[in-house]
Amino acid sequence: MASAHEFLLLGDHGAAKRLVEAALVSEGFVLTPTPNGGLLAKRGSMPLTLLIGALAGKKNFHVTFIVEYLVSADGQLVVRLNRNMGSGAIKGGALGAVRVDNAFRDTVNAIHAAMPAGVLAGTAAR
Repeated sequence: MASAHEFLLLGDHGAAKRLVEAALVSEGFVLTPTPNGGLLAKRGSMPLTLLIGALAGKKNFHVTFIVEYLVSADGQLVVRLNRNMGSGAIKGGALGAVRVDNAFRDTVNAIHAAMPAGVLAGTAAR
């Protein structure tokens, strides 16, 4: 699975960012602004994940994604969802890596589904 996924969004940048944020919150993430204007999206319990690993379950297994907001050469908003490729294996072995893969895929799908017609111009796995 890719380490990042990009969404090319049309229209008002502020409105598009709010759609992305709403999709992340609907997936159970707590959002914290980053110094560069993006977001740190965290879900689950780090202590519980370290204690019982992948057995922590979907909502309790700790995952962290970084959201970057960029602007393309033609002025469109690019939203890049990033993940750490090794963190799942460290937290829960092979099953932990699968949990992070599933969480990343589900989050990409949630952002995609949150975009109304005419907003999503394209997506790309990186």
